[in-house]
Order: sequence, then structure tokens, then C-alpha cells
Amino acid sequence: KKRIKNKTTISIMSSGNKPPAGAAAQREPGAIAAARRWISDAASVLVVAGAGMSAFDGATQAGMNVYVNPEDFKKHYPGLAAMGLKTAYQCMGLFGSQAPVENIYGYLYTHIGNMRYKFPPNPGYKHLKELLNGKDYFVVTSNVDGCFVRSGFDKNKIYTPQGDWSVLQCSKPCSSTVYASKDYLQEANKHIDFDKTAFTDKKFIPRCPNCGEYLMGNVRGGDWFVHKHWEAAQGRLLKWIDTVKEQKKNLVVLEIGAGFNTPVVTRFPAESVVRMLSGGSGSSSSSSSFSASLVRINPSDPEVPLDLKAAGIQQGWGVLKALSEQPEDLKKAEADEQEFMEERRETLALLRESGGVQFWQRFKKARGHYDYVKFWKALND
Repeated sequence: KKRIKNKTTISIMSSGNKPPAGAAAQREPGAIAAARRWISDAASVLVVAGAGMSAFDGATQAGMNVYVNPEDFKKHYPGLAAMGLKTAYQCMGLFGSQAPVENIYGYLYTHIGNMRYKFPPNPGYKHLKELLNGKDYFVVTSNVDGCFVRSGFDKNKIYTPQGDWSVLQCSKPCSSTVYASKDYLQEANKHIDFDKTAFTDKKFIPRCPNCGEYLMGNVRGGDWFVHKHWEAAQGRLLKWIDTVKEQKKNLVVLEIGAGFNTPVVTRFPAESVVRMLSGGSGSSSSSSSFSASLVRINPSDPEVPLDLKAAGIQQGWGVLKALSEQPEDLKKAEADEQEFMEERRETLALLRESGGVQFWQRFKKARGHYDYVKFWKALND
């Protein structure tokens, strides 16, 4: 252990990722100041968004928090509440359960209508769009609610590797064909009993035009998921990163609300992009050095690798507004940033002196890579 300038005690841990309790909060003013400047200076921003980006806002989305709030869930899915289910998270296990097929698909089509079309995006999407104004950007998101498209982001600059409720697929599946969900929702809703959250008869459940099996949402949840529809967007993303690298543009990877549910889709590739584009040792194909940095916004898992130019902010999407605004006291913000960066340099030196190994290094040794291209290509069919 060693005392550093802000009196925070740093323990060198085997992961190199987890700070002692309270350390993130003590560093927060400096992390915010650094993140604000990096984003302002960046020509390009890669947004990597997880479930936390779509976390509900109590003021503008009251009564819609069906994933967490049992009362909101009961309001929108009374039939399933009567069956003992309390949140939409619990409903993820409906497929493959013994629940009546009328309820399974009654819930599914009601939920698609709510999450993809009726429930509005939270204000964080507006703040993010303002923050990116005038910048070259691309978005990778594990969210399937279409909030980026619905908030005015360019649909050709968004990759959704987990799918999107905007399209359906065969539940078998018999092919890689997808179908626009909107084309089926209007007719399906005519035959759903809201109070029972169920189709009045299974004959009204939409069927695959090719084989006759039921149509379900094209969202990842098992080996039946069809990714083919999203491979073109994946290709555009990888080409965009290559262009940023070739043109040596200052890049910020802005990760928001991406935890450890699906880290190989979001969190790990986000780190890998920064490491490889800034000449780090994450892969043998790393490029010559130029400015690439990671800003990680996460209220529960804000830790960042020490070998990267990176700032972890222990907040939710609400901090996006602050990142787009000038600090009230510029000199204090500069001093906070300087102290924050000095702390990170000293901690990295301690880690190296102690022979500590960071998580990404252990992962690479065990799996053979920590490479964003391989992470994303592994998601293909």
C-alpha cells in the first residue's frame, strides 16, 4: 500500500480493476474534468451503451419501469401479474416454460409495443446527442429498445448485436429472414386480451410466412437468435474504427451503463478498442500511438484498467448533461484533473512494481485474445 496525494489508500489487487471502497467517489471531480476535456477535444466518439443507458427516469417515465417496479409491471401486464410474475426480468424465462402459449406471446407482443414504440426514451439520449453534436460518432448498444434511432441518431451508425424489437424472426428458426414487427403488431393487438395479457386464441399469434412456426422478437436469448440481419452494421462499425485508426483521429470511447451481464458485447470490446488504437499490448495488431481514451459511466462498476488513458465515473446517464457544460470553476477543474491523472500514473507504477496482473491480461492468457474484432465477430451466426 502507498499514500498518494489525495490521501486515498490504494491496494494493488490481482485484477487491477477494483479500487478500494470509496476510492471512485473521491476521484470523481477529477474523472469528470478529464472526461469533459477528452470528449471536447475528440474528433470521433464511439458510444458503447448497455442497459444502464436506458434506465428509467422517474420524472419523465413514471409508471413505465416494468423491469424493476412490480406495480408498473402489474399496470401493463395484469394477466402475468395474476400468474405470480412481478417484473419483466422474470418474464425472460417465459419461453421454454409451461405457461400457456397464448400468455407467452400475448406478453411478447404487448411488450414489444411498449418497449419499442410506446415508452419514450429517457432524457439521457437527448443529453448524449447534444454532447456529440458536430462529432464523428458510431454507436454499439446491447439494448434492443431502439432508443437511439427514436432519439434521432443516424440508423446507419448504430450496431445492435443483441438485436432489436423492431424486427421479428422465426422461432424455429427456418431461415435468417426477419420481418418488421410493426407490420404484425396492429393486427395482433386486436386479438390480445389486455386484462389476461394473452391472445384470445393461439390461431391469432403471428406465424412465420415460410414455415408456419410462431414469430418472435429478433433479440438474443438463445442459440435460436439470428444475427445475420445485423452483420452489415457490424461491418460498418469495424470499417469506421479502421478509418479512425488510419486517419489518427483523437478518439473517445464513451461507455454508458455497460456492466457484466454481457461484457463480451460491450465492456470488453470498449477497452480493447482504446488499447489497440493507442498502441497498447492488447493485441499484436495494435497501431502506432495516438490519442484514444475511455470514459466509463457506471453507478455500480466504474472501474477502469490502469494501463489505459481512462476515467471511471460512478454515476448514471444523468452525468452526460454535466459533461457537455463548462465547469463553474475552470481552475479547480484543471487541478482536479491533474491530481486524478497523477494518481492513476502512480497507481500503475505500483502495480508494475508489485508484478500485479490486470483482469484483461488474465483473460487474454486464458482465452487467447482480448480483441474487439474477435469479440464482435464471435457474435455472428
